Amino acid sequence: MPRFLILGTGPLIDEAGARQVSGQCLRTVHFVRPMRAAGHEVRLLTVPIPGAEDARAGRLETADGIVYEALASHGQDAALARLREVLAAEAFDGAVGINAYPAYLLARALAGRGLPLWADLNGWTMAEGQTRAALVGHDGDMPHFWRLEAEVLLRADRFSTVSERQGDALYGELAMVGRLNRHTFDHPFAAPVPNAVHALYAGLERSADLPACLAGRGIAADAPLILWSGGFNTWTDAGLLTEALARVLETVPESHFVATGGAVTGHDDTTYRRFREMAAERLPAGRVHLLGWVPIEDVVALHARADVGLNVDAPNTETRFGARNRLTNMMGAGMAVVTTAGTEIAAWIAERDAGWVVAPRDAEALGGAMAEALTGRDLARARAQRGQRAAREAFAPEATLTPFLSWCEKPECAPDRAEGPANPLAEWTRLQADGAVEGLLLDRASLRNLRAKWPLRLWRAAKGKFGRRS
Repeated sequence: MPRFLILGTGPLIDEAGARQVSGQCLRTVHFVRPMRAAGHEVRLLTVPIPGAEDARAGRLETADGIVYEALASHGQDAALARLREVLAAEAFDGAVGINAYPAYLLARALAGRGLPLWADLNGWTMAEGQTRAALVGHDGDMPHFWRLEAEVLLRADRFSTVSERQGDALYGELAMVGRLNRHTFDHPFAAPVPNAVHALYAGLERSADLPACLAGRGIAADAPLILWSGGFNTWTDAGLLTEALARVLETVPESHFVATGGAVTGHDDTTYRRFREMAAERLPAGRVHLLGWVPIEDVVALHARADVGLNVDAPNTETRFGARNRLTNMMGAGMAVVTTAGTEIAAWIAERDAGWVVAPRDAEALGGAMAEALTGRDLARARAQRGQRAAREAFAPEATLTPFLSWCEKPECAPDRAEGPANPLAEWTRLQADGAVEGLLLDRASLRNLRAKWPLRLWRAAKGKFGRRS
């Protein structure tokens, strides 16, 4: 069977006591477990997400026997150095980069090598860059995001995206960088791989017991619980979340709101802080429990007990092209879900009547949907069961990975990777990926500024006047 070098994101959810486990971490396990089940040998390394760099590093093993090497640093130089050491010492039939940043690092490390590369672009980098630009109030980081994306676009042979919509955006990018050419006319570049229901949630049984992490908080044993799980990212509508919670906590006075997760370190440290401030001002004391990044054991216990799983998005580009792990896993755990519309998974829920989907920016509708999910127990149970059955079937890891697992049987390079005349679009993109374009533009701007200086303008005028006399 083929042997693969894989770079993913850690910490893995199976690590005892793991706290800051993001959707990127779940994605690593999503790909690796079915590969191992199919008999492929994997050499897995993980890069820690920002904020988890103090986690254990070195050789680790999950509960089900995945042996892997956890890198200590998120930094590019250290990761590239280690990847090149592994490539020099071991032989592989293919490589897999799981998530955008690991895919970028692998693309860099594989430069000059003929090893086939599958890049899992779990989320559209450019849309996420746009949300950050809106957050910080400038576009200065957009070239950075494009360099990450462009490096992968130029080097990878096959791609997976988190939604079909992102796949469409990817084909537009591939055209822009010269990968849609005469060689790739019928090459299936992109395959959608929606988020899978993780095994911890797929096998979960509902529980009536209040989780230990909520003990001592004055919550009645049978109190209705609304759960938010995961990061408060730039596409989260914190204002809408606050207003809708204010309505439902008033309408259903015995209910409580519980949130695990928090700021997305290195990308968005603002949204969670804003929500905390608004919650302290607008929501009833003693009924809002912001637990932060808690051990995964507590997260799972909350999924087994909570009545309603919540997701709130602002309408923006990332929402249209992205996905929401929390919704997939909440459905897999058997919870009734309430979400704003906009994502592909929200449309999937609405089509199957598997939860409540309301218009964005409508606090009355969102609060009303949560209240109905908490009080209309028969309707909530029917929708939760319908969502659980459908999600566990459609989003079983193996079911989402059919094209990828087929490629793993015989990893091959894309047809345009063979030697041939340089593609002008690809050459231009290579300059962008290497950061050379900014230098060219700065040189051009400097020359333009120099030409505008009055001594040079005077010299040119004099040269033109006296030059004509000679």
